[in-house]
Amino acid sequence: MKTLIFIFILILGLLSYSYFKPSFRYSLEAKYFYETGNYKKAYQLAKEAYNLDPYNRMAFTIYTQAPIAEHYAEYINSSKKYFREIENIANKENITKADKLRIKMMLEIIIDGYKTLKPSKLISNSLKAEAKDYYKKAENLYESVYK
Repeated sequence: MKTLIFIFILILGLLSYSYFKPSFRYSLEAKYFYETGNYKKAYQLAKEAYNLDPYNRMAFTIYTQAPIAEHYAEYINSSKKYFREIENIANKENITKADKLRIKMMLEIIIDGYKTLKPSKLISNSLKAEAKDYYKKAENLYESVYK
């Protein structure tokens, strides 16, 4: 019974701390947006929380990791776009030399873009895996067609 009361008081203390400490509240909101994939909003909130309290470790972590995660997300979105364009070109009846060069350039952009991604242990494994899948897919297609 005493432990239950202690846990209740601890939770109540944490809630009141977060209510009266805007830096903590902003960092919790930033954490939520980071986990849901809204990296720009997470970055803005973490920056605000960090400016209010430079010792807020959660805010600092999100503040530094959100741009890296956003870069991964942008890479994935652009890779999807390029593969859709490659598929549209490949479905044509006649593929011209210019089309082949466009495909080659798009694959090179995808391959080189992956190499610019910063490694981080704090980025979600699913985000890293998806980026790596697009890289491997582009690399395999490039090698099978152009080497």
